[in-house]
Amino acid sequence: MNIRLILTVLLVTIIGVWLLDSPTQNTALVPQPLTPFSAELEAGHGELSALERRYIRSSRTGRIVKLQNGQNLTTLLGGQGISQRQVALLAMSAEPIIDLGQLQTGVNIEISHPKPGQHRIRLAREYGELVQATYVEGDWHVELLHVPTEQLAEEHDLIIHNSLYQDAEQNGIPNGVINSSVMALSHFVDFQRQVQPGDLMEVRFERTEVTSFKSLFSHLQNPLLLTYLRFTNSGEDYRLVRYKGAFYFPDGRLAQSFLLKTPLNGARLSSYYGNRHHPVLGYDRMHKGIDFSAPIGTPIMAAGRGVVKRANRYGSFGNAVVIDHGDGYETLYAHLNDFADDLKPGDHVKQGDVIGYLGKTGLSAGRHLHYEVHHNGRAINPLDIKAPAQARLQGAALEGFKQQLAQLKSADSQLASLAP
Repeated sequence: MNIRLILTVLLVTIIGVWLLDSPTQNTALVPQPLTPFSAELEAGHGELSALERRYIRSSRTGRIVKLQNGQNLTTLLGGQGISQRQVALLAMSAEPIIDLGQLQTGVNIEISHPKPGQHRIRLAREYGELVQATYVEGDWHVELLHVPTEQLAEEHDLIIHNSLYQDAEQNGIPNGVINSSVMALSHFVDFQRQVQPGDLMEVRFERTEVTSFKSLFSHLQNPLLLTYLRFTNSGEDYRLVRYKGAFYFPDGRLAQSFLLKTPLNGARLSSYYGNRHHPVLGYDRMHKGIDFSAPIGTPIMAAGRGVVKRANRYGSFGNAVVIDHGDGYETLYAHLNDFADDLKPGDHVKQGDVIGYLGKTGLSAGRHLHYEVHHNGRAINPLDIKAPAQARLQGAALEGFKQQLAQLKSADSQLASLAP
């Protein structure tokens, strides 16, 4: 019995070795279900197959897809292995943070699959804000993440040859910086009539850049903050420095008038204050304000701090807003397409707050803003308001401002007005 047992074991061993050494008829790898890998394997300790390495790489980086014109989220994600039901659940789960049904064309979305049956989606809500949604065991977990950013200083100067906006664009100055410049200078300069060839502008601003996930924010405008501005016009040399949210002259005086001349950006002055031939009524009458032509939907700003007196339909003015600024001053904004959200009588507004959007409601021949200024019940020409505020920095605030101004001048600036 012992000899037979030994012979049997030897025979089985020989057959097993022969089978292991023999070539197989089909050497193709059969894909196996993917399983989670340990942190040790992911860190490179141990051997990984090519399939495992490809899985880890894709789960880390994800795939970037762009929402095309005419496409919706269901079709976009459906092509990435996410079902219609899962997309519907995603939209409901994300609703408190973002409306996924209102995504703009061109938005980039990162899609990855960390584990079998799991999905992870990332997309930008605002610049520096990242929405991350992870699908695990039938539920979406949605969170808002803040991506680290850095501020990069940028400078430009230009001499106006054609128009401020055209020359600024040709010199690489972002439109948002020009709008901020016009807003800051509109207290002193009538940009519809006074700007002329040979005027000089210098700007220094900070551009906010995300330090990661840059492709997800590529469709959004980087936040820009104008920090210094110089503009020469009609013999005047204006130099403005931003300090704690407002602009000041280098001597510490607040660079701000009581009311803005132009309560919107990028508009063309289409009608002046005074007698004119009314385009709708067909006869001459006093035009008690000024008109600005711009695209429908252009934001309209409060010309100064005050209290909303009315925000509703107002006869031939159409949708109109009236603001009481105190001391007998009121401003009127007419023919609006719509009002700012929840704007109502009694609301307090600050200079520059958006109160509505340009339109052509009421007795209007075309899209425009009709803007009036009244003092003690009498209409006055908005373009004649030039007096700057008399406020001036003092004490510790003035010292802080001087330190900031000194830092600007020592920041290796290439601008002529800031050069040492």
